[in-house]
Amino acid sequence: MALRRIVVLREHEPLQKGWRAKSFDPAGSLLDDIVKVTGMEFDYGYHPVHVPGRVAVPAERPAASGFNYGTAGAVSAYCVRSDFEDEDAIARLRYDRRGEVAGVFADPAVSVFAQPYCGASPVGTVKDVERELGVSSLRSVGLTGRRVNVVVVDTGIDGTMIPVYDGWAPVPGYVPGSAARNHGTMVAYDVRIAAPGARIYDYALLRSQAGTWTAFLSDGIAAFADIMDRMSAQPGRWVVNNSWGLYNRADDAPIGSPENYSANPDHPFNQIVGTLVAAGADVFFAAGNCGADCPDGRCGAGDRGSGASIHGANSHPDVVTVAAVTVTDRRLGYSSQGPGGLYPRKPDVAAYSHFKGSEVYQVDGGTSAASPVAAGVAAALRQKFNATRLTPAALKGLLQRTARDLEGQGWDYDVGYGVISAKAIVKSLGLRPRAKRPVIRTAKGRAKDR
Repeated sequence: MALRRIVVLREHEPLQKGWRAKSFDPAGSLLDDIVKVTGMEFDYGYHPVHVPGRVAVPAERPAASGFNYGTAGAVSAYCVRSDFEDEDAIARLRYDRRGEVAGVFADPAVSVFAQPYCGASPVGTVKDVERELGVSSLRSVGLTGRRVNVVVVDTGIDGTMIPVYDGWAPVPGYVPGSAARNHGTMVAYDVRIAAPGARIYDYALLRSQAGTWTAFLSDGIAAFADIMDRMSAQPGRWVVNNSWGLYNRADDAPIGSPENYSANPDHPFNQIVGTLVAAGADVFFAAGNCGADCPDGRCGAGDRGSGASIHGANSHPDVVTVAAVTVTDRRLGYSSQGPGGLYPRKPDVAAYSHFKGSEVYQVDGGTSAASPVAAGVAAALRQKFNATRLTPAALKGLLQRTARDLEGQGWDYDVGYGVISAKAIVKSLGLRPRAKRPVIRTAKGRAKDR
């Protein structure tokens, strides 16, 4: 059975051309001549992907330093995807092409944190979510997420239900907003609970060749690299929601291996996630559906419960990791529990899930629903505060500081700092309700806004 891997290469002009053209062809001759070894085949359907950040050839790459991107310097590398006959072929590549190859990394499959467990019946409705979340407080100060860009990285969105501004997919020919009404549509709906004015971008990652509602992590690198390019071309306010992740570490390299993803800060996907946050994006990840009480059946035997269920970028120190509770303040038993693989103090906050909302399913469930509910609050705030005025780290701290502590004991591995509260955020920021426009009377007695 072939071993699929992400190969990170130092910068070459043909790789740049392949990235710009979104095609493997411009780089094919270079890769065959100076990189390819016996027992290795490139995936010609995966074009070179630019990975800015700390990923570079070993001589240029600083040692992992707890995701300290600010001191690493600007370096560039490119990812390609390859299949290997065996571990010996990977070892040949590492040794024979060590001047060209920065690293070889696992490319596990990732899936949406979708289906409801712990009972299928909804707990409350979207109106209850709005009330408990404090959406009316956002509205009172005029915050709807207007002109804020929210990227829904998911299975695709039904544009007849949710207005879609633009998008991307790992397979050619996809039209943003043309997906069936399924998981991605639910997630986009849940963003709009707090941010109905946001521009929704349909990044249909979970439509790759990996399978139904599944992608390879290499596809995730391509998606995030495209978001980086889009942010550079269209500066503004950006929020990125990810309701997906790794269910089973059996598909990953072992912890401690240089190829590992789940607990390795040097993996290119973990690197590009941090680079995206450093560029000014607020990145949200669902904690996962592998909580100890009633985990998803896809969770690995050793990937359930405390300390074993929040992996990789879902546990990245710079992202907002979101656990799930009901509108009655009960932690949902499928919600994954920290410590996280990359950073122990996970999750960061909790948000509402398992309610009757989009009606795509019987419930908007899983941490898949909780994450976009929280991301929508961030999008509403971004309408007033850009990333220069309120950095992603500061916005994350605001969400944590104002969260409602359910147990009264501070941060914990189940729900982080507590349940996100838009009402508490508005109060903390000292925002005042907008003054109503004065009404004057015309000569004929008709009311008219000034």
